[in-house]
Amino acid sequence: MAETKQVAVTIYMQTQTLIGFIYSYGERLSDVLNSLSPRREDRGRFVELHNVTIQHPDGREERLATSYINKAAIQLVTTTEGDLAKGIGGQVGAKPYPFVEKLPVSVRLQVPAYTIMGNLHCVSRGMTWHALEEKPMFMPLTNVSICQSDNSNWWRLSFAAVNRDQILSLIELETSPMGVRGGTGI
Repeated sequence: MAETKQVAVTIYMQTQTLIGFIYSYGERLSDVLNSLSPRREDRGRFVELHNVTIQHPDGREERLATSYINKAAIQLVTTTEGDLAKGIGGQVGAKPYPFVEKLPVSVRLQVPAYTIMGNLHCVSRGMTWHALEEKPMFMPLTNVSICQSDNSNWWRLSFAAVNRDQILSLIELETSPMGVRGGTGI
């Protein structure tokens, strides 16, 4: 049986931000969020968060032992933990069959309260819109920059899982050695 691990996460919603821990039993964080975990209790519409701090827009904070968050209301989930080459909670070593290599594509996403820039990982020769149309609710991004829609303060993180149902628009960015040049809308 896999070891239980607490993964520190921040959950961004329209009305509040929640900081706490999700239990992982050897699964990747994106598998837990997408209900792909073999554990029955991880297959629902809610995420169980422990040791929770809720930050409200008015600056007020609440502390709770446990909170259950409706996945449909989540705009994105971030974490600073883990070896991203194998995924948060992934196992070290050879990738089991069927391993599919993916290539990073720089994108800018808009969700109701945030602008997100990062690398979306697409199957070789795949189109960005294919990744948008996939079935799992949460889409993983790496090398992420996030900004609240109402200000210009960006912060950087190594990983974010974005709720596909919350995406308002996605732009594939063209990059050059000097950085972002522009993009094509999707």
